[in-house]
Amino acid sequence: MSNYLIIGIVAGLCTALLNLSGYVGGMFGLGFFLIILSPLPLMIASLGWGSFTGLVAVVSAGVALSLLISPLAGLLFMLVNCVPPWWLSRLVTLSQSNGETGEIVWYPMDRLLMWIAAIACITSVAMFIPFGFSLDQYRDSIAAMMNEVYKVQQLSLPQGAGLTLDDLVTMITWMAPMASVLMIIVSSVVNLYLAAKIVQKSGRLQRPWPDLHQLTLPPVAVYIFLVSLALFLTLGGLPQIFAQILTSAFGTVLLLVGLSVLHYMTRQSPARLVMLWTTYFMLAIFQWIGLVLVVLAGAEIFFNIRSRMPRGPLGPLGKGNGSNET
Repeated sequence: MSNYLIIGIVAGLCTALLNLSGYVGGMFGLGFFLIILSPLPLMIASLGWGSFTGLVAVVSAGVALSLLISPLAGLLFMLVNCVPPWWLSRLVTLSQSNGETGEIVWYPMDRLLMWIAAIACITSVAMFIPFGFSLDQYRDSIAAMMNEVYKVQQLSLPQGAGLTLDDLVTMITWMAPMASVLMIIVSSVVNLYLAAKIVQKSGRLQRPWPDLHQLTLPPVAVYIFLVSLALFLTLGGLPQIFAQILTSAFGTVLLLVGLSVLHYMTRQSPARLVMLWTTYFMLAIFQWIGLVLVVLAGAEIFFNIRSRMPRGPLGPLGKGNGSNET
């Protein structure tokens, strides 16, 4: 028991230190990656040594920031940055035995993706709590922050840019919730993948590695995406921002399913490596590519197009029969 406590405490301290170092170093460059990777030690502890060890890491991370900054900061960090990764790690390790065959059934990946989208939505909506769910107060706080930044840094907008500070505030007001959703989902997926790989290499991962080429989602994810998109296009004010958060969250997890389908469809192509890297590169530049992948995910969910594809040897990125492919 003492070993589990020590591992949990060390993991929590590492999580707190990574997050604090990221903010001290700035939100750009190395600091951004430190913040993204801050839940990694906590997830490793949870996946490798159990949910109790992960819970110890959650508490120790919160206590550490409470002592270094303030009790409120420690509590918020624990609730927003530590509890969700711990919960996702716990879900990964959940299993039950089939009463008829005795086979162990692990927590489905599609439900895990739904949880990731839900956590991203809840956390992003919660950022409006300090503003009393008032769009005006939220916008005023962004304007005050931008004015302070420009004053301290002695910056000015480029001449002839056609933008005013008010335009920038409006842009950030609408982009911040979407950026929050994307950051949470990317952080959750990347850290869960890295933590599982590290724990698997150590031999402590109890769950068999899933076939990531078979990622899918229940049809309700598509319905939520379509309804939230319709609301985003028709509503205004704060409800529109909340609809944007829902659209971004479920659109992102659908995009992940689309990428999974694309990886599967190119398994037998000799040009697989070029096709995949070209897609990722274009996705980073032309965001509309994401809509194509979302449509591909919808086609898979409703028509199961992967089952119509012939099975065969893997392409340049594959290994074996694909059961352990990353």
